[in-house]
Amino acid sequence: MSELETFLRDYGLWALFFFAAFEGDLTLLLTGVLVHLGIWRPAEALAVGTAGGLAGDSFYFWLGHGTARRWLTTAHGQRVLPRIERAAQRYGVFSLFFARYVYGARIATMFFWGMRRIPYRKFFALDALNCLIWCSVFGGLGYIFANSLERLIGELRRVESWLLLGLLVFALLLGLRHYLAELGRIREEATKETEP
Repeated sequence: MSELETFLRDYGLWALFFFAAFEGDLTLLLTGVLVHLGIWRPAEALAVGTAGGLAGDSFYFWLGHGTARRWLTTAHGQRVLPRIERAAQRYGVFSLFFARYVYGARIATMFFWGMRRIPYRKFFALDALNCLIWCSVFGGLGYIFANSLERLIGELRRVESWLLLGLLVFALLLGLRHYLAELGRIREEATKETEP
């Protein structure tokens, strides 16, 4: 057994718990790959991932329970809240199930239901099932596509210098575009100032 495998066996589940709580999808895909490689047993990965997701969601639920008024006055709160309220009106508390799969909606939805002060037992029961399904889906996808991911990583290593060069050229072009736009804006302002 390699040192990395030993490390992942000894400490990796703690990392899984933490990252499932605050990041999620990519963590669970990688977890599926590690289960496929035999580093973790499926049941332990599923249990720890579910517990981590539930811990993170509970954190945001209780945060919403306590700081609701302050969040409502922020630009983010004013932008996101109407969408979450529409989903809550349409699907009720079951909007928890959809929020996990919509980019950027998970945290705000947990916060929203904390603001609404639904009973924590109800939130916990629904979200525990939600997290179990989420871990099963993303961990399962990682497990199923583990061989493809290994091949993709191998292919990326072969072309990584070309990818790096492409990204560098792209960044330079973006910088040049920004510079030229800023230069045009300055010239336009100077022209307006000199006109009578």
